Formats: sequence, C-alpha cells, structure tokens
Amino acid sequence: MAGRRISLRKLRGEAARYARPSSAKEIAILEAATQLFGEKGFDGARTAEIAAAARVTERTLFSYFPTKASLYRKVMLPAMVSAAMPRLLMDAGRLFAARGENAADWERRILTRRVEAAKRAAPQFRLVLAALMSDDTLRSRAVAIWKDSVLAPLVGTIRRYQREGQLRADLRPEVIARAIISLNLGYIVARALLAPGADWQDAAEIEATLEVLLRGAGSSKEPKIA
Repeated sequence: MAGRRISLRKLRGEAARYARPSSAKEIAILEAATQLFGEKGFDGARTAEIAAAARVTERTLFSYFPTKASLYRKVMLPAMVSAAMPRLLMDAGRLFAARGENAADWERRILTRRVEAAKRAAPQFRLVLAALMSDDTLRSRAVAIWKDSVLAPLVGTIRRYQREGQLRADLRPEVIARAIISLNLGYIVARALLAPGADWQDAAEIEATLEVLLRGAGSSKEPKIA
C-alpha cells in the first residue's frame, strides 16, 4: 500500500484477502499467532511456540504460511480491521459527530462502547498496539487514517459543543480532543490489557472519568452528571 493514500476502505479491501482461514488448523494457528505476537511482538514470538500453542507441528504451520512474515501479515491486517478499526475508527465518525445529546451523554456513550469493544477483542487490540509501537510504516498509515476518521469528526463535534456553551470556548478544540483521547485510552488500556482480571466497576469508573473531563473542560452550562 506504499505510495498510495491510505483509507479505511482500502485497508479493508487488502485485509479481506487475508481474512478467510481454510481449515480448523489454520484458525488455531491464527489464534495462537494473534496472542503471541500481541504479547511478544514480531521478533519475540517464535514460530515453534506458535505451532505448539496451536497444537500443530511447525512443519504444518509452514505449510500454511511459508514465512514468519507472511503469518504476521495474515493476523495483522484482519486484526486491525476486524477488531480495532471498526470499533475504534470505522464507526468513530458516527460516534463523534452524533447529535441530539449533551456532551456528558456523548462522552459516556463513546467510552462505554470503546471499553466493551476492547474487552471483546483484547488479543487483537494488544497486537495492534504492539505493532504500532514497533512498526514505523504501519504507524504512519494508522495515524493518517486516525486523523481523517477520528480526530477530524471529534474536533468538529467539540466545536459544536463549544458553540452551544456545553464545553469551554477558551480552550482550543484540539486540546479538549487530546484530553478526551488520553482519558479514554488510559482507562481502556488499563481495563482491557494491563489488568483485565482486576475488580473493575466499569460504570463507576466511566462516571469518574467523565467527571474529571467535564470539571476541566466543561462549561458552567453543561448539565450535571446524573
């Protein structure tokens, strides 16, 4: 995809070519690879341990995927599209540009949906985060998509809430956008990846996160949190 403008549609099209396992053994290999690449990264995960986790021989693994790189590509693209991007990016325009609700309900809905998505797709989410930290090319592509599909509609909605007097107009919308992204992602990563087995009280944690945001960025006209 180098040299072309990257879009979600193009990424989905490329991923679709890799997203059709042909057998139960291939499914097992892909599931094991998703888990181990997510935990150890591309360099740290060995094909022998992926095969062992999938309960197949390494020879069987290579009969499906001639190289470690081809296996990584097989799990990486569908992981980005089927796990992270529909929930974190592909519906972001609808989420962030939603109308007919106040700023508190809007942020509550976004964070609630993001937490549930990350819990359902934790291995894929971990894989995507690990890849973004280590792969400069992938990161540049993801950033380009993120700017168009997440940041732009988010900033637009923040401007609208500022015009309506629900968010502070003395702060640049980009500053409020970064605060929302940082607070949301911080809780999502802790909840779904760092300590998924902890005794989380999602509803209470989401309300606390919302209160922190609105106390900093909310206008005095903003409806109080229920």
